[in-house]
Amino acid sequence: MFLTSAGIEQYLFTVGILASFIGLLAGAYFSRKQIREIFEERGISLKKLLLAFAVVLVFVSAEALIVKPTQQLFFDDSIYQDMALNMLHMGQSWMCIYGNLSSCIIGSTFHEPIGTAFLLAMGFAAFGVSRSTTYGTTFFIAAVSVFMTFVVALLLSKKYEVAILSEFIMALSPVVLIWAYPTTSDMPMLAFSLIAIAMMLVFLEKRSMPTLFAALMALSLLTYMKIDGVVYLIVIPLFYVIVSDGSIRQSITNNLRRIGEYWLDTRFLLITLVFVLAIAPEIGFAANELVFGSFGYQGAYVQQTCIVNLPGVVASKPIDLQNFEANLCSNIGYWLNSYAGVDIIQPLAFTAFAIIGVAFMLAAGYRRQLLAIAVWFGLFFVLYTSFYAGGVLYGVDWRFMLSLAAPAAILGGYGIYGIAKTASMFLGEGFGR
Repeated sequence: MFLTSAGIEQYLFTVGILASFIGLLAGAYFSRKQIREIFEERGISLKKLLLAFAVVLVFVSAEALIVKPTQQLFFDDSIYQDMALNMLHMGQSWMCIYGNLSSCIIGSTFHEPIGTAFLLAMGFAAFGVSRSTTYGTTFFIAAVSVFMTFVVALLLSKKYEVAILSEFIMALSPVVLIWAYPTTSDMPMLAFSLIAIAMMLVFLEKRSMPTLFAALMALSLLTYMKIDGVVYLIVIPLFYVIVSDGSIRQSITNNLRRIGEYWLDTRFLLITLVFVLAIAPEIGFAANELVFGSFGYQGAYVQQTCIVNLPGVVASKPIDLQNFEANLCSNIGYWLNSYAGVDIIQPLAFTAFAIIGVAFMLAAGYRRQLLAIAVWFGLFFVLYTSFYAGGVLYGVDWRFMLSLAAPAAILGGYGIYGIAKTASMFLGEGFGR
């Protein structure tokens, strides 16, 4: 192993993500009884759990029968795989620029897909280095995303029907099916965002040290999946506060009081220290990119989608209002399935179910859950619409909609549940009592 000053940062990335991954596994292991208790409290029998896995099988079958494995993000896909090889053989999370068959002497972090490289490296270690391993690893992560949609919806709604319907919508969402093979960082971020939110909801119910550790390590691991993952440092605390006790003001007061009490607990201090050390390399990189990163926007044209007769605007910043105005109509049009002719697909029925879900949640009193989902969806919608390359018509960047797929699917699950529940009131069947 050849340690160069230019490569030290990439060793720190590897240490950080490895610590986060091991920490998540350890936290989940020591929380296993409490996680099982939550499932039992939700009335999840073996039969119901098998049905959730059957929905994953629907996704796997649809993917295998309909979608052909294809790399879509050139040349990033191949570079991410190269990073995985460097991580596997040298422990460095970077793209090799100059080296030989046994070592890399000069490299650089390319678009910072550390999480993607880490997952691919584990796949290569287990099944060998091949393109089929690459596809299989990403496909597995997509299947995890489908199942974790069920888990998050179950923890949030406390209703099995909402959870299984949300999972089914996720399983058949074209954006998930089409991007289940390519080695982009968006699918890993989707999967681990759902894992992080699930662990946060577990901690919310049990508030034990093991569940806190699992939630923090899941959040740390999530930030490594893609630099956009740092937004979850805002999303998940807001989500937690919104769905926590009482009113939002009461929730903030109660949680500040708890933190004050926890500071006297050595275990809490140790957990916090491990979290800070694990996430520090990624946060440092993200801060540096925020100040000095170019994101390749110089000279890029952003298509004007609201007034089609106007020429595209020249990006002056990676994220700004000008980009938002140009991308807004295309990113709204996506949800109306306006671009199916160019293979950018969002079934109109799924969007309709999500809109009905919003109305049902408002009418049925699930307003805090709705607000939490709205924050989750809204922050990423604004982020990508404001990003110069964040429009669904910009190259192949409709993959960014993966970050919005899960909250939309959960809203859709509420929508179908609301339709069925309303219909049962007239038919007298008592759906979802």
